[in-house]
Amino acid sequence: MTREIINPRWANESKSIISAEFVYDDGRKLKASISIPKGGSNPDWDEIIEKYGIEFLDSALEKEQQEQENRKKIREEERKIAVERQAKEVLFNAKAEAFDLDIVKNSTNRELKNKIRRANSIMEVSVYTTMLHMLEDPIVNSANT
Repeated sequence: MTREIINPRWANESKSIISAEFVYDDGRKLKASISIPKGGSNPDWDEIIEKYGIEFLDSALEKEQQEQENRKKIREEERKIAVERQAKEVLFNAKAEAFDLDIVKNSTNRELKNKIRRANSIMEVSVYTTMLHMLEDPIVNSANT
């Protein structure tokens, strides 16, 4: 039964182990780790080095490391986008909650309502909603007179 060794890669930093796939003529694929025994030789190791060379293995390692770094950057960027989206959603919900309050909904104070709409943080929404509430609430206003 014949076989071909494909996709060889360094499997460790000391470059003493190679991982590769063995593809047999009957279609089976086997992933294997090939190491060179101390003081001896390994025919699979020798075949890989002869067929592909050290430079290929080094290049494949560099390419794999670069791809990992790129995937890491993409995941980090996706995480940042998700965090920003979540923060915007929380802010939107705070504004919607403020406008669900009857005192805000029924207010004619356009300036403060616009400040609530344009608020950039939950704290701003809270402050402007509180200000509007203090100006519009008859109980608060009767206590101040």
